[in-house]
Amino acid sequence: MNIYLTFDVEQDLHSEKYVSLQRGIPLLLGLLNKYNILATFFVPAKLLNKFPNYFLNLEKQGHEIALHGLEHERFDNLPLIEKEKRIKESVKIYKTIFNKNPAGFRAPQHSIDEETLKILEKNNFLYDASYTPFNILQFLFFPRRFLLFIHGFFSSRKIKKIKKTMGYHTLKGAVCKAPCFLDDPKLKTVRLTPHSKESGFQFMDINKNFYEVPTSSFLIPFVSLPLRIFPWILLKVYLNILKLTHKNLVFYAHSWDFIELPKSKIDRYFNYRRLLNNLDKTIFYLYKGNNFLTINDLVKNENS
Repeated sequence: MNIYLTFDVEQDLHSEKYVSLQRGIPLLLGLLNKYNILATFFVPAKLLNKFPNYFLNLEKQGHEIALHGLEHERFDNLPLIEKEKRIKESVKIYKTIFNKNPAGFRAPQHSIDEETLKILEKNNFLYDASYTPFNILQFLFFPRRFLLFIHGFFSSRKIKKIKKTMGYHTLKGAVCKAPCFLDDPKLKTVRLTPHSKESGFQFMDINKNFYEVPTSSFLIPFVSLPLRIFPWILLKVYLNILKLTHKNLVFYAHSWDFIELPKSKIDRYFNYRRLLNNLDKTIFYLYKGNNFLTINDLVKNENS
C-alpha cells in the first residue's frame, strides 16, 4: 500500500498571521524526518510569492510543493474567465520560483468542478487532489454547497486516470529528419517534429495522463479531525477500516493544525499536541510494509 501525507499551507485559522510557518511546520517536519518521510504541501501561489525561500527550502529537502489556488479562493464561485486567469497567474508565480511547472493542484474547501479540471489539464497539471468522496463532514461544514457535496460524496474513492494528455518539452541537440521516432525506455514512444535547426527538436510525450487523487474517507475523512478526537484504540479501528476499503491512503491536514489556536473550540478540547502524538502513532502503525510517497512520485511512476 502507498500512503500519501499531504498538508494545506495557508493563513492561520481565525487569523491573518502565519505563525504555523514558524512553529507548526517545523514540528511537523521533525516528525516526518523521524521516519524519513517526504510529504506534499499545497500552497496558494501568493503565499509562495510572499515566502519563496521558505518553500524553496522545503523543496530542497525533497518535499513536493503543489498549488492551492492563487490566494485560497473557492473555485466553484468563479466565472470561467476568472478561473483561467487565476490558475495562469498561479502557474506563472510557481514557475518563477521553482523554474518548472507545478504537477498538482488542490482547490480550497473541496471547491473543484469540471470547468476547473479542464483548465488544469490545459495548463499541463498532472493531477488534482481536491475530492474527498464518501465524506459526510463536508455537508456539515458546508451545508449550502449541497450539490457540490453530492457530486463529491459519490465520486470515486480510487486514485484514477481522468484523461490521457500530451506534454510538450524541448529536446536539445537532437539529430533527426522529421518525421521520425525515438524509442526511449522511460518515455516509450516519442514523436519528434522540427523545432529549430540550431537548437534541436520539440518532442511530444504521448504517455502522460491527468489523475484525480482523492483524500481517503469512510464517512469520516482521513484528515486531522479523527486524529484529534479519537482515542488511540478507536483510531486503530478507523485505520483498519480505511486499509480494508482503500488500495492506497491519502491523508491531509492544515498547517495551522500544528499550532495553538486560542479561538478554536476543537483545539481547546483536542489540542495540536494530541494531534501530533496521534499522527506519530499513525505513521508508526502504518509504516511497516507500506510506502510513504509524495503524490508526484505516484504520477511519475504511472507515467514511466
